[in-house]
Amino acid sequence: MNTSRLLLVSLLPLFLSGCGNFRKLSSDLKLLDESYRIGGVIENSHDFKVPVWASVIEWDPKSGEVFSGDRVQLSEGAAFGFVVKSPRNQHVTAYADSNRNGRYDPREPFWSTDVKFEEDRKVKVTGRLDASNTPAAGLREAIDRMLAGRKVEEVISRRGVKFSLGEIADLDDPRFAATRGEDGLWTPATMAITHGFGIYFLEPYDPSRTPVLFVHGAAGSPQDWRHAMGQLDRRRYQPWFYFYPSGGRLEEAARALNDGVELLHRRYGFDRLHVVAHSMGGLVARRFVQINVIDHRQTYINTFITVSTPWAGHERAASGVKWAPSVVPSWRDMEEGSPFLTHLYDKRLKGKVNHHLFYGHLSSRSVLMPSENDGTVSVASELRPEAKSDAVSVQGYKEDHMSILSSRPALLRAKRILDASD
Repeated sequence: MNTSRLLLVSLLPLFLSGCGNFRKLSSDLKLLDESYRIGGVIENSHDFKVPVWASVIEWDPKSGEVFSGDRVQLSEGAAFGFVVKSPRNQHVTAYADSNRNGRYDPREPFWSTDVKFEEDRKVKVTGRLDASNTPAAGLREAIDRMLAGRKVEEVISRRGVKFSLGEIADLDDPRFAATRGEDGLWTPATMAITHGFGIYFLEPYDPSRTPVLFVHGAAGSPQDWRHAMGQLDRRRYQPWFYFYPSGGRLEEAARALNDGVELLHRRYGFDRLHVVAHSMGGLVARRFVQINVIDHRQTYINTFITVSTPWAGHERAASGVKWAPSVVPSWRDMEEGSPFLTHLYDKRLKGKVNHHLFYGHLSSRSVLMPSENDGTVSVASELRPEAKSDAVSVQGYKEDHMSILSSRPALLRAKRILDASD
């Protein structure tokens, strides 16, 4: 049997068992391909002790015609997003709902802007609410006409994205279940719209304790970190976790993470942040750290721990890109030799951030991986030469891809590293 046929046969069970996932993925990719994305921040939303809403409305000022609308209530982090079908006549507004009646009224703090998309179908907007701001001529009437006496919930398109920054969450919340991690891989756009994503806290921010940011991997969830968070010295540290759609492009996940961390730093002014990442999350986290420390010259990150990260990519990602009926976007970045991986070490961290590289080597037999592996990732990928040379320490454990997260020796070493860096 030739190599191509052997590969196809070995992948066939995956494709057959996951055909429903591929159908969902195809629909999700269509949503992304046919849509335009708006990301935004209302910088002073935390000044108001009332609900703050952001809205998008497709309204033609010349004809007065209203085509669609959507809105989302901002979390404490003040960030939001919308996925819209048309690039034309999009207007973003936000207001503080002072009388809590669910709609904008005169003299409530307000902000609005027209949207101009870039070539990549994306745009970022930033605003500040002010009671002296008023809607452009005809805009308020357009919003009222869109509602036509109905409740807002009856007319919105359900394409608003809630980007949470500092929301107090419970690890047992269904949003963070393992099934949500699978959703994030196979339907990244739908997951973001339906459940939201962002940086969550387990407890209110405490300036006397150092935040430790946990980043999960592909198809992962914050619950993967349950044991590690349980071992964290909560007198010294406060756990944060980044929950994101892992099927999306890794550069986008990294930039969203950096945007969130910088907004949180602007709000709280913490002096130190430790970053701990697992599997593909290490790739996202490294790119985030590069942007934060090297590009934006921030100084609060100096400790970066990664666990079982496929620094050179994953063998199955290339197979998925070649053979799968639909391709998960993050697979393209995980393919060996991808542009994302090729340029991941263009900017070195050593001397700026101390990277401690943990890897597992409890091998299992697989026709798709070299003999040395952790059951999911090859040791060769975990020990990419550039990764080793840019790390201040490298340590292996006889654990598989998931058991390493609860390995006592690994957790004790991580504790010593954090304590020495704090």
